[in-house]
Amino acid sequence: MLLIFPPVAKPCEPPAGVALLSAALKEHGILCQVVDANIEGLLYLINSDIVPIDSWSKRALKNRENILFDLKNTGLYENMDRYHQRVYDLNKLLSISVDTKRFRITLSDYSDTKLSSVNSKDLLKSARQYKENPFYPYFEDKLRDQVQDESLKYIGISLCYLNQALVSFALAGWIKDNFKDKKIIMGGGLISSWMSRPDYNDPFKDLIDVTIKGEGEIPLLRFLGVTHVVKKHYVPDYDFVKKDLYLSPGNVLPFRASIGCYWSKCNFCPEKAETRPYSSLRASKVIQDLKVLDQTYAPDYIHLIDNAVTPAFLKALSKNKFGFKWYGFVRFEKEFLDPGFCHDLKQSGCDMLKLGLESGDQGVLEQMNKGTDLNFVSIILKNLHQAGILTFVYLLFGTSYEDEQAAFKTLDYIKAHEKYIDYLNLAVFNLPKFSDDAKDLDTQEFYHGDLSLYLNFTHPFAWDRRKVKQFLDKTFKKQVLVGSHIRKNPAFFSSNHAVFFSKFKGNKS
Repeated sequence: MLLIFPPVAKPCEPPAGVALLSAALKEHGILCQVVDANIEGLLYLINSDIVPIDSWSKRALKNRENILFDLKNTGLYENMDRYHQRVYDLNKLLSISVDTKRFRITLSDYSDTKLSSVNSKDLLKSARQYKENPFYPYFEDKLRDQVQDESLKYIGISLCYLNQALVSFALAGWIKDNFKDKKIIMGGGLISSWMSRPDYNDPFKDLIDVTIKGEGEIPLLRFLGVTHVVKKHYVPDYDFVKKDLYLSPGNVLPFRASIGCYWSKCNFCPEKAETRPYSSLRASKVIQDLKVLDQTYAPDYIHLIDNAVTPAFLKALSKNKFGFKWYGFVRFEKEFLDPGFCHDLKQSGCDMLKLGLESGDQGVLEQMNKGTDLNFVSIILKNLHQAGILTFVYLLFGTSYEDEQAAFKTLDYIKAHEKYIDYLNLAVFNLPKFSDDAKDLDTQEFYHGDLSLYLNFTHPFAWDRRKVKQFLDKTFKKQVLVGSHIRKNPAFFSSNHAVFFSKFKGNKS
């Protein structure tokens, strides 16, 4: 079987889902190959015969090899301004490698002015018109030999993000049209979200032979004839990772210790709307898996991609030391109130923690059912800062619980704690289409398409998206991000590259 991870996703680390699938298949004696078509496809476009259109693109084209080299070396991450020059130059080359009148492509995004990623008819049109897709030359030049391998009957496509949707279906259409004997299996996070819709009616059944919802290892094995699956846990197989290919200073491997969220009570969360069950492994078993990855691949960093790393796993991590550094997403749990625990996490290799604060108004947090106490948050941010662990704090504006006054409370809270916050992520709320909250609000379509997962809504306090964005641009960013201790987010790569500036705490925005 051939597993393909299509463009476009951030090209800084390999995909975790296909690594787990590969491990499961190989353990049961099934021949498996993996292609990260995302990094390969993006580099294919970047290294193509690009025609410069202005002085900026001429300079970037002249320095193309140096830019790619620098993004893979730690020296670039000592200077945020120089880093951004390199990233913007590379993105410029990528953006003009395609038909700019029709396609918009960046290092983290992809869209088509003629086709929608949330419309099943447009996705099927992308499959039929695959030759119009900018990655079609890559399919032909780099994928054809692998796909036509006579020993491979099944082609798996891992569709995790909306940015991959149109390319994934163009890839499926190309396979269907050129390799009649191949069966296409499609799974991944986005497919799972679509299949969780109560009105999902399998609009792709004539193109995709099998679609898989949720964790794919067991369903895929059963489809391939492995009826008695004893082991439901696998150590990711990263044998497909090519050295020095990814745009990061070192070998970064994503690792998942749990599925879903152990809290799973936040009213605003799309995970809750999809009713995805939570599952995890014993912390001791996960630690052993990390040691296997450490011995096998010697990664520089492990990116923990859990929705939120559990306190039990964090405690286990704090008692171990590895050959790699690590970072991941956590909740503001009481364990962080202990400065010694934070210090132990740092000693275990923790360079950065991503934390979902969402709001600096306690009343809003309680209505969200966030389970977060702002008094605890103040202590936790200080403890992590003193331990030398970077904090990447996420804020969410425009929920139905927030009004303008609450947004200003968040602003005041952040200003009071800015010396303990290294990065901020500011997001405007999208209402999950099938959430409980959507039932009580006056809603409108956010994206027009039968596969859209979000809604717009009439805000009960008239705190609509336009006002929220004005507040963020004209008030919040001017008072907090300009001239403060908070760093500028790495363009396009955001938290995936933020961790690499850990050694340079004086490098602020």
